[in-house]
Amino acid sequence: MKNRSGKWQGSWLLLLVGGLLLVAGCARTAAVSYYQLSSLEVSSTGKNADATGKLVLGIGPVQLPEYLARPQIVTRLTTQRLQLADNHRWAEPLSENIPRVLGENLSLLLVTDRILLHPWPAGRATDYRLLVEVLHFENESDGAARLVVRWAVKGRDGGIVLEERKSSYLIPAASQGREGQVAALSEALASFCREIAQEMKPVLGK
Repeated sequence: MKNRSGKWQGSWLLLLVGGLLLVAGCARTAAVSYYQLSSLEVSSTGKNADATGKLVLGIGPVQLPEYLARPQIVTRLTTQRLQLADNHRWAEPLSENIPRVLGENLSLLLVTDRILLHPWPAGRATDYRLLVEVLHFENESDGAARLVVRWAVKGRDGGIVLEERKSSYLIPAASQGREGQVAALSEALASFCREIAQEMKPVLGK
């Protein structure tokens, strides 16, 4: 009888511990929030969204570092240390979101709706092609957005129109919280696009 009683007590103890662990695990599980980078609004550029320019601009390839090839939003705590936010994630891969936002921004800034994202169909010709290598794209520990890119523009014949250069942006977050940080990342991309458009004006004769 003592052995049987001991076995039952042991079983109940295991069930109790298992139940407590399950409850604790559920208590720690927080809802996941999803975010997306946004493009410029028409009012912020003064241009008509229904652009009719004949310029054909190809975007890409846009290369990203491996640490950004993940759904979690990345925060840089120190030069060597990154933090991944498991409960704050991108709604789509940055490898898709960033090129699309670049295309939408440049469509407004250069007044053309003829934007092709890499890889575009064979046989489609571009007047200019924007090549981008993203070196850094994350929030700092204070929430500011940091973007560092190396980029160049090629012409229709493949010749260099704007030589490779490196551009850096640090945009403070306008509001607290993750949404404000993502908005700052979007603004960093917008600043990059404004620089591209400004540099291309002499090339386009504007």
